[in-house]
Amino acid sequence: MRTGREKKQVDSNLKPEELARQAYAKSIKLLGNREHSAAELRKKLGDSGYSSETIEDTLEKLATSGYQSDERFANLYAESLLRKNYGPLLISAKLSARGIESSQSREAIQAAIRDRGVDWSSVASDALLSKFSAQQFSTPSSDIDQIFMGKCARFLNRRGFSSTDSITAIRLTSETVSD
Repeated sequence: MRTGREKKQVDSNLKPEELARQAYAKSIKLLGNREHSAAELRKKLGDSGYSSETIEDTLEKLATSGYQSDERFANLYAESLLRKNYGPLLISAKLSARGIESSQSREAIQAAIRDRGVDWSSVASDALLSKFSAQQFSTPSSDIDQIFMGKCARFLNRRGFSSTDSITAIRLTSETVSD
């Protein structure tokens, strides 16, 4: 019994040119749904049974024709995570998890984060206000409960913000709400 989630394996009896054409078509279909990193495409094509030579040729052809770009993927993915109020540390980790980890790709990660031109403390403050009610910050900052501050700091840490950005965001949020 076959389910819709099973991966179709390539026919090893096909000529190399036909396998290359199928790998290219599969890649274009995947890229039509959303951007993918080269590592993601490499894994998906490998899982389908294509040889590493066919995969590398396909990836090179896609990059040359402009259909696939790790830099573009990194920028779009970083922008998506930023809109969800994630911090630079988590964005970097998620990009690495998506296969953006070669030295050239690391530069793409740093550029994707740097090019956002973002005040990370402000983003962290927005994340706090989306998680916690404004009333919890309405007391003067010197009176904010230490347990609550720890809770906020841990929340921001899990979202990928540095300790400095977290402290600044907690202070900024309490000042903004109390004004």
